[in-house]
Amino acid sequence: MTVGYARVSTSEQNISNQVEILKENGCEKVFTDIASGVREDRVGLNDMLSYLRKDDIIMVYKTDRIFRSLKNMIDLIERFNEKGILFKSITEPAFDTTSANGKFIIQIFGAVAEFERNLISERTKAGLEGARRRKKLLGRPKGSSQVSVEKYQYAKHLYENKNIPIDKACKQASISKATFYRIDKIKK
Repeated sequence: MTVGYARVSTSEQNISNQVEILKENGCEKVFTDIASGVREDRVGLNDMLSYLRKDDIIMVYKTDRIFRSLKNMIDLIERFNEKGILFKSITEPAFDTTSANGKFIIQIFGAVAEFERNLISERTKAGLEGARRRKKLLGRPKGSSQVSVEKYQYAKHLYENKNIPIDKACKQASISKATFYRIDKIKK
């Protein structure tokens, strides 16, 4: 079965053009979303992913309708491959895992994405090693921020001098009770 996926970013945009083109190209069922492409929790996409079966073909008008990034594309294509699902873009014939050429192009993108992940990992490790050599402290700073200490002092003043209950004093000072007690423990 050929299944289509169409997406527009806002309700002001018209999704019917994509749906019509997908149906003209043989899609028997079309899933849609009106959501930003950066959102991971797209209802139509999730419904389509759970609907698909082995040997189904996913068809999109354009790859940016389904993929958020190169990494997302690689992840989704791997998911499709695991389920035995093929992928095809109408306007970008290179993205067609129903053909040998399309599979090859996708594998190249996968290799590039893996290479990029490895480079980032190497740079991160080199940066951390350099920071250690320079005796730079790594990680989260210890202690409370000056702003939190000031909020603590205000909440404590309200509690001790104005007889305001601690939960209300913390709320008025815009500090959580957990932070209040953590700082209070340190101050004693």
